[in-house]
This record gives sequence, C-alpha cells and structure tokens, in this order.
Amino acid sequence: MSTAIPLWFTLTYWDWGVFLLTILFTVLAALYGVRLRKTHSINQKKEDSWTEYILMGRRLTLPLFVATLVATWYGDILGVTQIAFQYGIYTFLTQGIFWYISYILFALFLAKYIRRMQILSFPELFSRLVGSGPGKFSAIIIFLKTLPVTYAIGVGIFLKTLFPISFPMAVSIGLVFVFIYSLFGGFRAVVFSDLVQVICMYLGIISVVIISFFKFGGVNYLVTHCTPSHFTFCNNFSALDTFVWFFIAISTTFLNPTFYQRCLSAQTDRVAIKGIFVSIFCWIVFDICTTLIGLYAKAYLPSAETLNASLYYCLHILPHGLKGLFLGAVLATILSTLDSFVFISSTTLMYDLKLMQYKSKFLSHLVASLITGIFTFCIVIFYKGNFEMAWRLLKGVFAACIFPPFILSYFKPHCISTGLFTWSCLGVLVSMLIWNVTNPLPIDAFYIGQGISWLILGIGILKKHLQV
Repeated sequence: MSTAIPLWFTLTYWDWGVFLLTILFTVLAALYGVRLRKTHSINQKKEDSWTEYILMGRRLTLPLFVATLVATWYGDILGVTQIAFQYGIYTFLTQGIFWYISYILFALFLAKYIRRMQILSFPELFSRLVGSGPGKFSAIIIFLKTLPVTYAIGVGIFLKTLFPISFPMAVSIGLVFVFIYSLFGGFRAVVFSDLVQVICMYLGIISVVIISFFKFGGVNYLVTHCTPSHFTFCNNFSALDTFVWFFIAISTTFLNPTFYQRCLSAQTDRVAIKGIFVSIFCWIVFDICTTLIGLYAKAYLPSAETLNASLYYCLHILPHGLKGLFLGAVLATILSTLDSFVFISSTTLMYDLKLMQYKSKFLSHLVASLITGIFTFCIVIFYKGNFEMAWRLLKGVFAACIFPPFILSYFKPHCISTGLFTWSCLGVLVSMLIWNVTNPLPIDAFYIGQGISWLILGIGILKKHLQV
C-alpha cells in the first residue's frame, strides 16, 4: 500500500460498515448514559446534583471503572506505536513499566485518602491541603493543562488522513462530535461511551497482533528484521535519560484530574483500588500489543515514514472488515480521552472556578464546553499542530508549581502558607522563563522549575519550623 494514496480509496463497504458501527455504538452508549442520568436525577437533592453530574453519584461499578479508566488513560495509540517503531522495547519500559509503578503508588497511598475527604475534584483537594487561593490557582492551571489539544490534533490528523478534508475542518468535526454526545449526559455519557470504545480498542489491536503472528511468525522474525537496539530497554539512550520517564509518570499520574475523577466516582474504596490493579493488567496487555505492532511495522516497512508507518502496516496486512475495525479502534482511543478532557475542562470552569452560575446545569455545561472547544481549536490552529515547546512549557509550569506543594501537604496539610505558595510559583515561572530564553545548558526547564519549587518551599517550611 502506497502512503501517497488517501486511505479512503483503499477501503471497501465492509470497512466503512464496521467503522461506522463503532461510531453508532458510541453514540447509542452515550444516549443510554443520558437516559440513566435522567432516571437517577428524579427526586435528587439539589446539594447532591454536582456529585451526580461530575462523579455519576459515586455509583461507578468495577467493570465501568476499569473500562473508563483504561480507555481514558490511553489516548494516542499512533504516538505509542510510533515510539515502538523507532526504539522497540524501550517503549514498553518508558511508556509502560514506569507508569505501572506510578499507578500502584496511587492505589496504595492516594485512592483511600482522597475518597475519605469527600471531595469532587483535584482543585478541591488542593484547597483542602494548601488553601483556597492556591486551590483556585490550581484550577486555572488545570483548565489550561486539560485542554485536549493533543487529542484534538490526533483526531484531526486521523480524519484528514482518512478523508480528503482540510486539517481545521477535521479538528472541528472531531470536537463537535465529542461536544454533542458528551453534552447531555454528564459523566455518565462519557463512561458508557468509554465502555464501547475500550471494547473496540482491544478488538482492533489484538486482531493486528494475531494476524501478524500467523503471517510472519513470532520473535525470530522480529529479531531477524529489526536492529539489536530495538531489543534493549535503553535503546541508544543513557540510563539517566531513560529514568527521566519515571518522574514524568509519577508527576503526571499524581496530578491528573481524570484519574482522581474515576477514583472518586467508584462505589467503594475496594472498587477504586481493585479497579486500578485490574486496569494495570489491561494496560500491560495493550502495551505489549502496541509495542509488537511497532516492531512488526519496523520489520516489514523498515524505510517507512515514522509518523504513519504503523498505521499503514496495519491496514496493509488486515483483511477487509478488520481494517474498519482497526480504524474504529484508533478513533476510539483518541475519542475516549478527548471526551474526558473536554468534560474535565468544562467542569473545572463550572464547579471549581464557578464562572458559569446558571440555574440550568445544561446551559452551564453548554457555555463551558463551548469555551473549552474554542480555546482548544484556536491553540491547535494557531500552532498548526506544531506546538510542542509551548505545550511542554505549560505542562512543566503546572507540574513544578503543583507537584512539590501537593506532596509536602499530603504528609502535613497546611504546612505551606498561601504566601509561600505564591513565592514558589513566581520562582518557578521566572526561572523557567529565563532558562528557556537563555538556555545555558542542555537541561529541560522542567527540572529547573522543579528544583526551584522544592528549594523555596523547603526553605520556607524550615524557616517556619525554626521560628516555632
């Protein structure tokens, strides 16, 4: 299959039928969530309405918990297979094992802790631990951080590759589709659509691995046709560069509002903790499959363009019908994360920042979702899909400002005053800005911000302790 031929020319009616069925089932699942939400909302107390809307009334069962957590956390299959195509099993270490450790730590130390506090969101938790001012600040940064820019770009690239449409039009279609089906049902619509999407994800990915195995063989084929570096955990990177991913995994997991939302929505502590461990098993299976797909693509198309090599490999070896299923799986992985981040960003505006205070939650969510969608679309179009440095700076600032005070306050709540938190954030912003402008050493500004934050907070707490 030539990569110059638009994908829609290579698909049959069987492929389109299966692909459209995945979209139809997603919509039907979301509508089912809308219906259930209306049923549970009857005679509901007003003070409990936010719990119902944001956390599904804390009724998330184990199967639904696992489905929505697994689907939401795995948002970019093409990106992961691209890394596997380039670096082999290095992917499984940096995008898999390090993250599993962070999930285990979250389950052991945070799941019960946050549920016991009876909160609805991460900014509310931060307000409890540090203060109301820092909580509002964290909500602002979380809104910016959870704007689903990367996933909007992903769905735009996917639709543009599949159909002869422009990139802005493709991004618009993806955002509007998610906006419509997640608007009416609150978190329930997201959860039930995730259930369908996670099934599509696994059916599509596992089918590629099985067919690859029977068509080409197993490990011997991969070892013969890939470079030796593809089978080393560090590839050509140093151990220090590789281990950086562990810190990225820890800070991302401990600060991600979607992870908190799922744990807070579970019926019981047992569902939340057991659900995380079951999800880890599901992620292991998925990560093995995506790593193998990247290796098979490298073995079969060694000179292919890295960006789309795995996609074209899968569509080349799959029979008609399964091609449509695979495309549905790719779209499902993107949409399952896109809809969750749109919902989180919208509820942050509504609940945490209290900017949309209409009597109707539907109207509030409509306005908040429109603002989220417009912000996301403008960022995507402004950077034309190439926004890595600006986005890395934003996420680095978020992690450096929030992670150190969060960890310190977890062990001793209110050990950090609002003033100390403010000075720490200013130190992070100034130091990261200067570092990015001058760039004196080949070290990411993220580490400079983290170091400054820990230093300022440490000195402030020590000074307070000595005064006492």
